[in-house]
Amino acid sequence: MLPILWSLMKDLIWEELSIEEIRTNYLFGKANAYEKANLLERSVRVYDDLLKRDPASIPVLLNLGGIFYRRGMHESAAPFYEKVIRINPKHYQGHYWLAMCCWKLKRYYAAINTLEEVIEFLPTFKDALNLMGECYERIGESAKAEHYYLKAISTSPDGIVIHGGLLDRLSSENKREERIKH
Repeated sequence: MLPILWSLMKDLIWEELSIEEIRTNYLFGKANAYEKANLLERSVRVYDDLLKRDPASIPVLLNLGGIFYRRGMHESAAPFYEKVIRINPKHYQGHYWLAMCCWKLKRYYAAINTLEEVIEFLPTFKDALNLMGECYERIGESAKAEHYYLKAISTSPDGIVIHGGLLDRLSSENKREERIKH
């Protein structure tokens, strides 16, 4: 709780923020501290309070989705990312994290549809391209998977992308991560 109080004092003394901005920053810090202390319910309650004040707050919705995603509760995380997308249809992080939830839930076609949106307005987003390759690989379309892996490699300054078992065709059950250097 000490870092939160320090942040509050710093905001009051050195920053030219409104009382409302200071209160919002304090609540974000409080929710983050609760999450780090593994107090999920308290963290969610703080974010819910923030959403009552601003139901269209993209940072709050992303943080709520992140809380559930990091705990493997992908089904619970997805609606928060969907809300982000409804508020801002071109919000690439909302699309990407929704696709990640779909991928974790083995809903590969839904992930592909969502990733198409991301890649349409951000064609060099390496993580989205790589995830698209993973999705195509999981549904057995290796040519499309390879296409997206190569696109991801071409967007990487080092030409390195981590992907699943496209090159390991010995067993589809033994998928492992490999590094490809272009």
